[in-house]
Amino acid sequence: MNILVTGATGFVGKWLVDELLDQEDNITVIVRNKAKLAEEWKHSLHIIETPLEQVFKLEQNDFPDGKIDILFHMAWGGVSGQKRMDSRIQVQNVQYTVEILELAKRLHCRRFVNAGSIMEYEALQYVSAKNARPGMGKMYGAAKAAANFVAKSMAINEGMEYINLIISNIYGAGEHSERFLNTTLRKMLNHERIPLTYGVQLYDFIYGTDAAKAMVLVGKKGEKNSEYYIGNKMQYPLKQFVIRMKEIVGSSSELMFGKVPFQGIMLKYDEFDTGKIEQLGFKPEIDFEKGVQLTRDWIVEERRSVDVKPFFL
Repeated sequence: MNILVTGATGFVGKWLVDELLDQEDNITVIVRNKAKLAEEWKHSLHIIETPLEQVFKLEQNDFPDGKIDILFHMAWGGVSGQKRMDSRIQVQNVQYTVEILELAKRLHCRRFVNAGSIMEYEALQYVSAKNARPGMGKMYGAAKAAANFVAKSMAINEGMEYINLIISNIYGAGEHSERFLNTTLRKMLNHERIPLTYGVQLYDFIYGTDAAKAMVLVGKKGEKNSEYYIGNKMQYPLKQFVIRMKEIVGSSSELMFGKVPFQGIMLKYDEFDTGKIEQLGFKPEIDFEKGVQLTRDWIVEERRSVDVKPFFL
């Protein structure tokens, strides 16, 4: 099967490509800088080095066989921190999604798989709420929602199958972002005081390898023109995850629940079918305890390698 992946050097994109390689697909990746690709990948896939703003120049002869079966669109700028609030970056992401879909059309792509986000739902509910005053933090979710709507409309118009992945909170070894679990775990390893909300909002975390397996399964076997939640069937209050994470890593951090005001929408997770993916045979293999342990071990090893200084006589 010929598969094209954008965003292959991103945190989630790396997990996805690893899973596709394990399944021995013919993979092409579009990357801005091929130096960021894992060395072992370079002889296992076809690499196109170009920024997304130049994708419109790509043609069939740039690809093996001149066509693809499935396109996984994972590329997205500004996924965490202050860049989530940057309207220019987020609007550009929507335009890049349009450019990628037009490329898919030129390559006679059968199926377009879009990396959506649970934050689409948060943004849409917040904007429609009475007297809502959305802050710039909703820019990311709003752009994700716009990209989903535009891409789905274009794909269906072109006779292309479309799937939107409702990605929850993917975590694991290799992450350097400012997203919640990664930053909180690092603070716990430093035994810092950690200001938090009351933590009553429902949350879900899925380890990177499990998320990649789910995405590939949905991409290949999911029902066309539909959405699939990438996460676990059950969700729990955030406070439970935080307390458990502290226990797992043996941290002495003070958890300051209630010090940070919660300014969002509390999803009930009945907005989407969290068990739908199980109908395809998916079952997570890494539970939260194991996932946190793997992530902790990677962070500790990375810190150790950075701290080791070469000694010269």
